[in-house]
Amino acid sequence: MKLAIPVKMNKENSAVAPLFGKAKWFAIVKDGKIDIVPNNQSGGQAVIEWLLKMNVNTLLIQEMGVSPYTKAKELGLMLYHTGFKRILLSEVLEKLKNGELEILDDTNMDKIIKHHEKRHTHKHGSDFSS
Repeated sequence: MKLAIPVKMNKENSAVAPLFGKAKWFAIVKDGKIDIVPNNQSGGQAVIEWLLKMNVNTLLIQEMGVSPYTKAKELGLMLYHTGFKRILLSEVLEKLKNGELEILDDTNMDKIIKHHEKRHTHKHGSDFSS
């Protein structure tokens, strides 16, 4: 499993960044090794494509819009919710290891989208029932 987690700063135990597509940094985690890489992409879908090129198959997120979620789902990426509260990278990795993070899919992604749209200015449809 190769993970990507949006983080606020270029340091190994940064807090998770709330907005996926606008995160300035991503922690890329494989076999316990953490690399912090700059995000030079513009928008959530571009970030998804960039992460896929790095062979990332799992995302840990606080918030994400409809478009990047749809893209991630189409490409078969696993998504986990870190919660909406401030959390450090080390804490979220421990929660993942202990099976304490919620897996995101069409049945529960609506709450993430709604939270995202309250904080963010652009609007998307958020009906995943089709």
